[in-house]
Amino acid sequence: MNKESKIASLRCATTLILIMLMSVMASGSTLFRVNQCPAFADSARNMLLVSVPQQWFGTTVAATIDDSDAQVLSIGGTPLPADRTFAFEDITAGKSWQVECSVGGATRTFSLQFTYLPIVHLQGDFGYDYAAGTMTIAEPGKPQSEAMTSRIRWRGGSTNTPDKHKRNYSIKFVDQNGEKQNRKLLGMRRDNHWILDAGQADMSRVRNRVATELWLDMARAPHYIDQAPDALTGVRGEMVEVFLGADYRGIYALTEAMDRKQLQLVKHDTINNVFHGGLWKTNRFNDASGFRWAEEFNDSLPTYCDFETKYPELDEVFPTSYQVLYDAINGMAWAESVESFNDVVDGYFDVPVAIDYAIFYLTLNATDNSAKNIYWLCYDRAVDPRLSIAVWDLDTSVGGSWSPSLWRPPLSQHDYFKLPFNWLFKMFFHNRCKYRQQFLARYDQLRATWLSEASLVQRYTAAIDRIMGCGAALREQNRWNGDSDLYGHPLDFDEEKHYIAQWLTQRLPLLDVWIHHHLCDVNHDGHVTSTDVTVVYNCILSDTEVDIDIDDVDTDFNGSITATDITCIYNEILGD
Repeated sequence: MNKESKIASLRCATTLILIMLMSVMASGSTLFRVNQCPAFADSARNMLLVSVPQQWFGTTVAATIDDSDAQVLSIGGTPLPADRTFAFEDITAGKSWQVECSVGGATRTFSLQFTYLPIVHLQGDFGYDYAAGTMTIAEPGKPQSEAMTSRIRWRGGSTNTPDKHKRNYSIKFVDQNGEKQNRKLLGMRRDNHWILDAGQADMSRVRNRVATELWLDMARAPHYIDQAPDALTGVRGEMVEVFLGADYRGIYALTEAMDRKQLQLVKHDTINNVFHGGLWKTNRFNDASGFRWAEEFNDSLPTYCDFETKYPELDEVFPTSYQVLYDAINGMAWAESVESFNDVVDGYFDVPVAIDYAIFYLTLNATDNSAKNIYWLCYDRAVDPRLSIAVWDLDTSVGGSWSPSLWRPPLSQHDYFKLPFNWLFKMFFHNRCKYRQQFLARYDQLRATWLSEASLVQRYTAAIDRIMGCGAALREQNRWNGDSDLYGHPLDFDEEKHYIAQWLTQRLPLLDVWIHHHLCDVNHDGHVTSTDVTVVYNCILSDTEVDIDIDDVDTDFNGSITATDITCIYNEILGD
């Protein structure tokens, strides 16, 4: 063998060793195992993470180290004995042990930590389009799952711009032939489509998960529940910690997808091309998503006025049909008076669910969900065209915000309480709406139960305590503190827990007064009298800008302050 051949052979061997080392590190699961639980590696930060039963925390556990893939030399400075056991004393959140091991012939030192959250490991190079990859899960105290063949991409709207760092992921499992492969994960449904939600701009990382679980607990079932008893109008999920290759990515929520299957909508009749179930998601605030104006639709387009078609999908059924959605929006747009609203609303909407949703988003001040980030669904338009509601993307609720300029607005602001942008929800505030009293009664019922201050504070506190108790919160701080995804704000889970509790304590009493406020009481003195007429009259005659919210004076909801508002107040005074 000549010199050049020897050099080429040496380079090949060196490259092979490096590839083997990178493969071991990237797999995140082959360094060693603690009582069969895999140790996932973050090579850049020299960290190892093992998911163990929660009962291990606060105790000392003697564990067997299975290091057949990477030899463990010492733990905490103590050489590992021949029986390969080690006693991990007083396991607590954030506590670590220095582990020296031999990886592919190289000696590395890692900081070993424990969690009781499941660990999800993704392998692959992902971007805006679906790409081949694998996913494994290690549940607490269990060996990791098989590597599940997947197609994975980044997902989201404003969370998926080029400058973002902590990405959300959409995961679709496939078999060896590239066909859909359903998987049952963490006790949830069996399906091929799953989501990893990063809680990217949420300083608590749990807002979306907690709010969705609250909705599943408090909301009334959709009108078709007798025909589809397994229907859910929210997705279930579990908090996990995620590795991408050998990179620790932090806290995520692994959730089901919102789709026809989750909602149990009637399938499209492909043989006769008859539309039954329908599903659309709102992506923008506009007159259509606010049910204020209905434009003509084009069934050949994937969206209608920023309502995105989710079922049936256009690549399976083309053209689609927006007729039932258009009819509902148009019905509200033409309901220019509360009397006409009362006449038509029952034919277009699942009103009990709409009432619950209005109360839900107002209580949590989910302003990003008043017209956008809503799933509107029709179970079977051939039988019943009414639209019902499913919840989505509640990261900015309970004092959160996507805008750094609106970060934690003070509760004392006059415009903090706003009538809903969506015409359907707004009508529940009209004193002559036939559902006004039902709305108030349901609000009072929920405030005494699921939406009580004690219940809400406990729910959010428990969720944050859970990620703090296993050290995940501290790892998240170390990984993402001050990142631009957070507008440079520091992550502080103790402070965030205190803020959410304070936010609820301050907001709820004010909300109670505002919800029950009589719209004709424009001066907010608790009575509808001639003085309210005077306020409106002065607003009409004033040549200068009046320091009053139009929602406080526009008693007939026509968008302007006119003599008809005076007539509304007179009618209330006279009892007409």
